[in-house]
Amino acid sequence: MRRGSVIGPLILIGIGGLFLLRNLWPEIPLVDIIAKYWPFVLIAWGGLRLIEILMWAIMSKPIPRNGISGGEWMLVFLICIVGGSMYTARHYTAWFPTGRAWHGVMMDLGDSYDYTLTSVEKPCAKNCKVLIENFRGNAKITGTKDAATVSAGGHETVRSFQQSEADKANKETPLELIQQGDEIIVRTNQDRVSDRTPATAELEITVPIGSSIEGHGRTGDFDIQTVNGAVDISSDNAGVRLESIGGDVRIDLRKSDIIRAIGVKGSVDLKGRGQDVELQNIDGQVTVAGTYTGQIQLSNLVKPLRWEDTQISVSCEKLPGQIHMGLGEFTADNLIGPIRLNARSRDIQLSNFAQALELTLDRGNVDLRPGKTLPKIEVHTRSGDLELALAEGSKFDLKASTDHGEVHNDFGAPLRVDESTHGATIVGGSGGPQLRLETGRGAVTVRKASADEVTFPNIPSQPDAPKPPRAPIKE
Repeated sequence: MRRGSVIGPLILIGIGGLFLLRNLWPEIPLVDIIAKYWPFVLIAWGGLRLIEILMWAIMSKPIPRNGISGGEWMLVFLICIVGGSMYTARHYTAWFPTGRAWHGVMMDLGDSYDYTLTSVEKPCAKNCKVLIENFRGNAKITGTKDAATVSAGGHETVRSFQQSEADKANKETPLELIQQGDEIIVRTNQDRVSDRTPATAELEITVPIGSSIEGHGRTGDFDIQTVNGAVDISSDNAGVRLESIGGDVRIDLRKSDIIRAIGVKGSVDLKGRGQDVELQNIDGQVTVAGTYTGQIQLSNLVKPLRWEDTQISVSCEKLPGQIHMGLGEFTADNLIGPIRLNARSRDIQLSNFAQALELTLDRGNVDLRPGKTLPKIEVHTRSGDLELALAEGSKFDLKASTDHGEVHNDFGAPLRVDESTHGATIVGGSGGPQLRLETGRGAVTVRKASADEVTFPNIPSQPDAPKPPRAPIKE
């Protein structure tokens, strides 16, 4: 005897309920709802059928050989076709490449044709502003002492299937310098050509040393050296390398492979997404808001650091030493607090830090090696081992505990282990700053610091700067 199923009647009830809902409240976007949520029909169907089979097994009733019949598989196929077609009709633009995607495809098609850009020069004030408009390519900007002009040159590359089209694109994209008061605009005119013949430029620009630089690009690198003014860079996809900058630095990138700033007198403000970041010898405040997934190297920051990432946030008042952040790790040496560090999943190692430390961690091991002058320390982690190395003779008031794990007192007196309550605790001290360490699940170790401990790992070097533009090609 064939056993019936409640799936068919429930599907009919659901379809009837949707149409009734549409009749009673016509303003409800029923088509949009179905187009977006139709896969839930299959999920509910499979769940109900599984419950039916389990109930039959519990009641010792015969279980069908096939969970779903051939006719039901046809209905599943029909639901997929109708639901997928409705979703595609409502979101058709997402199924086709956008203009940005088409441009990326075109950049890799056709042949490459190189052209020399005619060098241009404009007189300007010693503290002029140089603006690079809507740029695609690589630009090297160098400040020159006692210069009174802005000069630019380089070469252009056009990709095309025919040389005649490439020649036409080259003529339509001359390199220009346009003066507007104390501002010099560097214009490549790349927006005049279509994506069928994309043009990129390799520019070498010299400016007075007192200039400020503003660059807006679509893709490419900016290499800026020896300018005393501010630097403001925004781009869809760029690498930025700065050295010997006298003013404030602002960088806003949707995507980047590297951001490097060495020797900045002003503040540094980073926003966006990217991979590697290197900041060294920064005299002003450093503020970072974004997502950076590569190797992060920070050193010699004279003023406060504020780092806000989706995975980690760090703040301190000075960084005479260095910080290294990599995949799943955070290592720092010689920080001046108060220090606040919050992270999701990361192994933390801090050494030779001063002033108060407040550390909150979801998962990860924590290794703390403060200097001889102990600051106030407060550490909370849900899961992970805690290790604290204290110099012999230090004054402190310690309480380190674990809810699920072991404790190890390798420091000795005046510390003692207390296992009388839930979990285990190391307590004691001889008066001094409060040290509070807590882990939900993990081991806690307190030990004496040795003088020859290595407190900072070898940091991998950052990639070199890109090669300068090639020499002009003789036509």
